[in-house]
Amino acid sequence: MERNQNIEKRILWVAERLFLEKGFNGTSTTEIAKTVGCNQALIHYYFRTKEKLFWDVFAPKVEQFVEYLDAPLDESLDFIERIKNVIDFYFGILELDERLTPFIVNELLMNPGRWDKFRDRYLRNESRSSAFDRFESMVEEEISAGRIRSIRAIDLLMNIMSLIISVFIVAPKGFANGECDSNLRKDYLDKRREDIKLLIVNGIRE
Repeated sequence: MERNQNIEKRILWVAERLFLEKGFNGTSTTEIAKTVGCNQALIHYYFRTKEKLFWDVFAPKVEQFVEYLDAPLDESLDFIERIKNVIDFYFGILELDERLTPFIVNELLMNPGRWDKFRDRYLRNESRSSAFDRFESMVEEEISAGRIRSIRAIDLLMNIMSLIISVFIVAPKGFANGECDSNLRKDYLDKRREDIKLLIVNGIRE
């Protein structure tokens, strides 16, 4: 039993690495099996299809990404500072592994079927996380108090994520492959981070 669990975990680990490096279409179950050191039938036994394997790999990460919305929402700070913390937090996640940005764009945003599944599972009213519910309540409270303009919480969150993702999409190519000086890269990313804070804050103020 333990050996079977180890093989299943290794399949998930290898599939994650290959999906991030080559994308879904560029990765075959044959290649995954070869890298794991098992036969292809085992992958189909555990996961049935490559699409199911894809979601088994990334669904927990997507869930964490939504649930982690709670992390920067320090109640001792005012709403604007919390929004800045959200920007810092998600910016930092993408900065740690720049493979995530093309993955999000190519495999989620540009794939209508996967985007619909993501939206239905994580953003629809009946399936929103407690973290998003809390964020939504905060936004509605600020609107009611007249401190920010009327905006849906999901639209605010999508605005934040779109701006952050765009930084890593349009960043100089050398930043992605490590050719640029690390200090130059840090200066560029820090400036863009602060620009995004300014754009978002000015955009929601009443």
